[in-house]
Amino acid sequence: MKVVCLVSSGFDSISLLNYYINKNYEIYPIYVKSGFKWENDEIQHLQDIINHINKRYELIKSLKISHAPNDFFEEFNKREFINDEDVEIPFRNLDLLINALKYAYSVDAKLIAIGIMGLVAFKDNSYNFIKTINDLFSMYGDYKVETPFLGMSKKDVFDKYFIKELFDKAFCCMNPINGEECGVCSKCKEKQVLTT
Repeated sequence: MKVVCLVSSGFDSISLLNYYINKNYEIYPIYVKSGFKWENDEIQHLQDIINHINKRYELIKSLKISHAPNDFFEEFNKREFINDEDVEIPFRNLDLLINALKYAYSVDAKLIAIGIMGLVAFKDNSYNFIKTINDLFSMYGDYKVETPFLGMSKKDVFDKYFIKELFDKAFCCMNPINGEECGVCSKCKEKQVLTT
């Protein structure tokens, strides 16, 4: 079975890939580029992650990079993302999923996966949002969006699904400095919590 996985270079995305590796799915990873300051560093790390996985799991396909310019990227590129509330990008998961649907259509995949957990009260980070998206996508065919980690904590996802040998390859930063994690943004803080 085929699955289109929306991924970045973080722990949740690596865990998502591993979730479908364990199910022996044919995985089509997609990264949606929208103009944010962390994207080039994420893509570089993500490509390295996929290349590493590909050495032992042949059913993972090459990384697809899609482009969906975000009208808010200039504003968000000025932020330091120290607090969780600074992270919400309007319509972000909607943008991601629409691009994933187009890719799913092109590769004849009916399943789309995103690694949201619903731990923060964003409008597009909930069971209700996913149900609404599935209702919408069903108008275009037999498509389904899956969120295997919805309701789980980051620590539980990390402990159960993360590929531990990829720890040093994971890149979790919204304010990178010369290709390195800043160490102080909310994503860097999440990484620190997972390792303690």
